Amino acid sequence: MRTILLVTPSLLLLLIISCKHQITSTLNHAPQNELITLQLRVHLMHDVEMEHPSGVIMEPWVTEQQFRNTIMPEVNKIWSAAGIEFKIESILKESVIKPIDYDQLLATVINAKRDENGKSDPNRLEPLFKIMDPAHRTPELGPIFHIYLFPFIGNTSQGNSMRRFGYHTVVGTWTNKHNRGGPPKKTLLLEPWDRYSLGSLARTIAHEEGHVLGLGHKQCEVNCLMSGTVSNGYFLTDEQIKTARQTALERNGQNP
Repeated sequence: MRTILLVTPSLLLLLIISCKHQITSTLNHAPQNELITLQLRVHLMHDVEMEHPSGVIMEPWVTEQQFRNTIMPEVNKIWSAAGIEFKIESILKESVIKPIDYDQLLATVINAKRDENGKSDPNRLEPLFKIMDPAHRTPELGPIFHIYLFPFIGNTSQGNSMRRFGYHTVVGTWTNKHNRGGPPKKTLLLEPWDRYSLGSLARTIAHEEGHVLGLGHKQCEVNCLMSGTVSNGYFLTDEQIKTARQTALERNGQNP
């Protein structure tokens, strides 16, 4: 017995709209599904001790295991929304360079404060760059991304992309942003996404890599990875994702 299916004009229109929606949806999401892998070189700066004016002694404390097993998966979870993954190229336990003015360089960093407009002190960045080992740096805008973990990078500052210094990005493992310049404490490795308060090393690294990938602040409103006009968090806009992916392809030597 043969079954005859009657296709009414309304049913035909519904089928056409459904197929069109599926095709459009596939086209819109296809680029994001193509994973872009970026190389990340991690510098765990050691042999450096910083004494804050409050009396707190800040020493390196993040281990290679903590970075590999805790921080890196969280960074990649954040950037998975953009179809971008950071793969560890190497983790270096790096000794700081100690020139004749080493103590003064550290003092510049430790005493750096934000101005009355909330802008961080740019003078702290060159001292940090000067005590990095140049043997482990790479040319600007090459395929390798860099993260340097120092104990402290300035009062109320948690990270900086170091655009003026070839994007050799710095992050502090101690922070006093939460108490507006008071005694520093160790930064959190992770923080629950639904209870954002202090931020974490993982989020700070993801945020700073956003700057390296061409993103600026205040480009969205609520729950924003790149600092929102209303609140901070982990969200990337479609436009930010497009910009980040284009920059990532360029850094990999691919045509966007």
